[in-house]
Amino acid sequence: MRHHHDRRADADTCDSIDPYTGDELSYEQLIEALVTSLLSGDTLEQLCVDADLPVLVDDTGEPVTVTARTYPDAGVLTLDRGIWLEMSDGSAYGLTVTVSRRPSIEVHLRH
Repeated sequence: MRHHHDRRADADTCDSIDPYTGDELSYEQLIEALVTSLLSGDTLEQLCVDADLPVLVDDTGEPVTVTARTYPDAGVLTLDRGIWLEMSDGSAYGLTVTVSRRPSIEVHLRH
């Protein structure tokens, strides 16, 4: 039987490779990259329509847009992983990615 400490060490070695930089990605970075890509790939309006949610519009009736960047790219001073969302209406949101539990089994990426 493996101990909890052993599982965490194993999980930390199950990193993936960033296709853009060739660097290893942790789980947190993979989630961060996925959310950033999702929010950058389509308009916020289209994402709301696809999710059957109301569309945010500004006072001129134009749909609110979003710019999604990682915390480091946005200049957020934190050691946390996360995504900084800047909306065209002037609002900004931080989505922090925190680990609640590491996998208990070894996992790999399928390319």
